[in-house]
Amino acid sequence: MGQDGVLKTHDMVQEIEKGKMGMDGCGRLMSFDLNQEPECDRDTCSEESGGSIGGHEDEEADELVGAIGVDDVMKLTFDTEEEAGEFYNLYAKLSGFGIRKSNAKRDEDGISRFRKWVCCCEGYRNEKWFNYEDRKREAKAITRTGCGACFRVKYDTESVKYVVTRFIMEHNHPLASEASVQHLRSHRKVSDAEYAQAKSLKLVGARICQIMKHFVIKAGGYSNVGFCIKDLYNRMDEERRKDIFNGDAEGALGFLAAKKDADDMFFYKYHVDNEGRLARLFWADSKSRVDFSVFGDVLVFDTTYKTNKYRKPLVVLAGVNNHLNSTIFGCALLSDERIETYEWVLSTFVEAMKGRKPVAVMTDGDSAMRRAIKNLLPDACHRLCSWHLHRNARSNIRCEEFNNRLYDLMARKFSTLEFEDRWARLVNECGVVENEWVKKLYRRRRLWAEAYLRGNFFAGMRSTQRCEKMNAFLNEYLNEKMRLYEFVRSFDLAIAWLRHTESKAVHTSENTKPVLTTILPELEASAAEVFTRNVFFMVRKHLNRQGLLISEGWSEDGGSRTYYYSKYGGHEISWRVVYDRSMEKLICSCMKFESKGIPCAHMFRVMVVEGMNRIPEACISKRWTKGVYSTNNGMKAFVADEQLTQMARYGTLKSSCNSMCYYASYMDDAFNDLQQMFDKHSVDLKEKWIERGYGGDGFAMDSRVMNDRSRRTFGLLDPRVSRCKGDQKHAETKKKRKCGHCRQATTNEHAHTKRIRTTQQFMMIIWKIVWMNRWKNHLKLVRGGATQANGEDKHLHHKHAVAVEGTQVTNKEVQEKDEAQLL
Repeated sequence: MGQDGVLKTHDMVQEIEKGKMGMDGCGRLMSFDLNQEPECDRDTCSEESGGSIGGHEDEEADELVGAIGVDDVMKLTFDTEEEAGEFYNLYAKLSGFGIRKSNAKRDEDGISRFRKWVCCCEGYRNEKWFNYEDRKREAKAITRTGCGACFRVKYDTESVKYVVTRFIMEHNHPLASEASVQHLRSHRKVSDAEYAQAKSLKLVGARICQIMKHFVIKAGGYSNVGFCIKDLYNRMDEERRKDIFNGDAEGALGFLAAKKDADDMFFYKYHVDNEGRLARLFWADSKSRVDFSVFGDVLVFDTTYKTNKYRKPLVVLAGVNNHLNSTIFGCALLSDERIETYEWVLSTFVEAMKGRKPVAVMTDGDSAMRRAIKNLLPDACHRLCSWHLHRNARSNIRCEEFNNRLYDLMARKFSTLEFEDRWARLVNECGVVENEWVKKLYRRRRLWAEAYLRGNFFAGMRSTQRCEKMNAFLNEYLNEKMRLYEFVRSFDLAIAWLRHTESKAVHTSENTKPVLTTILPELEASAAEVFTRNVFFMVRKHLNRQGLLISEGWSEDGGSRTYYYSKYGGHEISWRVVYDRSMEKLICSCMKFESKGIPCAHMFRVMVVEGMNRIPEACISKRWTKGVYSTNNGMKAFVADEQLTQMARYGTLKSSCNSMCYYASYMDDAFNDLQQMFDKHSVDLKEKWIERGYGGDGFAMDSRVMNDRSRRTFGLLDPRVSRCKGDQKHAETKKKRKCGHCRQATTNEHAHTKRIRTTQQFMMIIWKIVWMNRWKNHLKLVRGGATQANGEDKHLHHKHAVAVEGTQVTNKEVQEKDEAQLL
C-alpha cells in the first residue's frame, strides 16, 4: 500500500477521528460514530448485502484501508497509548501484516512520552543463531526481513493527547493473505471476557481442547475465533501464575483469607514445619459450622489420597443431615498420618466448633486415628467400619464360613452373653483359635460388635460408606496434578454442588406431600408432617411392620404399663415396651430409637393399642425433623463471597443474552443493530470497569479481586511432596525398563553388556539354523536311500546308524561332539 491511497474526502478523516474503531463479531475493522445513526437505512443495507451478513462490510473495510494515506494518518490523535496501538493493529490486520512494540519512553509519573510500533518483520536474526553448531532440533523459520514499516506517537502536553509523529506504510516483503492473517501473533489474543468464560468451563471439568472447540462452534469457524489453542493454553497458564505469584501456599491462604473477609463465620488454621513450609491446613465455612451445631452428634472420619500435587492426604470430617444426605463439617490437608497430626486435626476441629464435641465417631480402623480419638475425644463412642473389617477378614482368614458368620456377629443385635457364646463356637469350629489376627479382632470387639454398641446413636450408620462415596464424588473435581490454590477453589465448587442437592431435598420436604399408603393414616400423616421426606419413608417401613407383631401380654406397675411382643412365626425372640402415660414416653428393649432416632415397630404397636393418633413428642428426634434449623445456637447463616457473586452475575447475563442473540442471527438488520449496541455498551462498561479499579491491565475481575486480597503475605513456603502410608499402596511409580533377555533393570553399564549378550545369542541362533538345515538334509538322504554325501553328512549318517543299532551313544553326546567340531 503506497501513498497514492489517500482519503477521498476530508469528511472521512473527521469520521475516523470522531468515531471508535473496533472489531466486529468476525474480526473485521469497524469505523462508526457512536452518536449518529447509520447513513443507510435497514432496507438499503439488506439489499446491498445480498442476504449475507458480511459481504458489504468486507467491501467497505477494503475501501477504507485502501483510502488511508500517510497525510491522513498523521492528522489522527488518540486519548491513550492503548487506543493508538489498537488502531495500528487493526490497520495491520486488514492490510496483511503483524506488529509488535518497539522502543518507548516514560516520565517519572509513568506516563508514556512516546511509543513506537514496528512491523513484525522488522530487524534481522542474530548471526550466532545461524552458526549454532550444537543444534538439537530444526532451526526456527526466518521471519525477519528488515522491514521499515512503523507507526510512532508522541504525547502532546498542550492537547493532552497522543499525536502521530511517524507513519511508514511501505513493506519489503509480501503481505499475508486473508487466510494466514489469523496466524500472525499480534492478531491473536484471548480477551478478558473470553478468559472468564473459559475459566468457568475449566472449573466444571472441561478440558482446554474442549473449551477451544466451544469457541469455534460459537464463532462459526477457527478463523473467526481470534486466537489459537496455544494462546488459550498460554492465557490460562498466565492467569494461573498470577494467582500463585507469591507462592502456591500463599495463594491458597490468600483465597481462604478472602473467604474470611466475606464470611465472618469462616474458619481456617494452618501449621508450619521447621523449614517454614505449609504442613497442615484446616478450614470450615459458616454452613459447615451451622450443620455441626445441629447434626454434630455423629462424626465420620476418613482420609483420601491423590487430590493435589503435593500428595497431601485429605481428611474429610462428615456427618448426616436431617435429609439422610452427607454433609461436610470441615476438611484438612495433612503432611503425614501420625498420631500427633490427627490430634492437631481434632483439636482444631473442636476449636472451630466452639468447643462442642461429637457423641459418636466412626473410622476405618487406622491405628493412629484411633489413638488420636481416644486422647482428644475420650467420651465419644468409637465404632470401626464394618465394611473394612469384613474386607480385612477375607484377606487374613481364608475361610468362607468364618467370614459369613463374623458378619452376622457384627450386625445382629445379640446380648453380650450370647455374643460371647457364639464367638467361642465360631473360632473353635473354624479352627482359628490361635490365629493372631482373630485374637486382635476379639480384643477390639467393643468397637465393632453390635452387642456392645447397642443404645449408642450412630444415625443408622455401620460403615464409612458415606465418606467413600464422598471421596468418589470429590475425585470428579480434584486430581493429583492440582496445586493448593486450585485445590481449595475446586473443593469449594464441589461443596456448592452438595449443598445444591440438599436444597432440592428441602424443597421436596417443604413443598410437597407424600401419598399415604398404610392402614393407619393418622399416624402416617403425623410422621409425614414432622419428619423430612427421606426419614419419613424409613419411619413408614416400621409403621407397616407393626402388624406382624403378636402380643405376649402386658403388665402394669404404677403409672407405667409394659407390653410384650414377639414376631409372627418367630416366638424365640421377644421385645418389651414400657409406656409411661404421664410423660407419654415409650422405651423399647430393641433400642432402635436410641440407635437411629426413629420409633420402632414395637412402639407403633403400642401407639395403636393405646389409641394414639399422633406420634408423641418423646418419640421424635429433633435432628430428623423439618424445622431443625429453627435454632442454630447463635451461628450465622452462610454468606456468599464476592467472587461467587461475580461469577453468578456473569452466568446470569450470559444466559440472558443467548435468546436475544439467537433470534438476531436470522436477520441482517437485527444483527447489525445488536452488534452496534454491544460495541457501544462494551466501551462504556469497560471505562467504568477501569475507573472503579477492577482492571485496566488485562486482569479478569475475579482474579483482580483475589490478587488484591492475597497481597497479605503469610511468610510461607510451598509444601514438600508428602509420603503417606495410604498413598504408597496406590502410588503410580514409574516402572523401570528391563532387559528383554535377562529381565534385569537396565542401566548405562548394562547397555554394553546387553549388546554383548545380544551378539552371542545372535551367533547361537545362526549356528542352530545351520545345524537344523544339515540335520534335515541328512534325514532326507536317509529316507531316500542315498549312499553318498559330503564328509560332514557321512559323519552324521554314521552316528544315526549307530544310535539305531542300539549303541549306548546318546543323542546328547552326539550333539555335544558336533558342537565341538563346529566351534
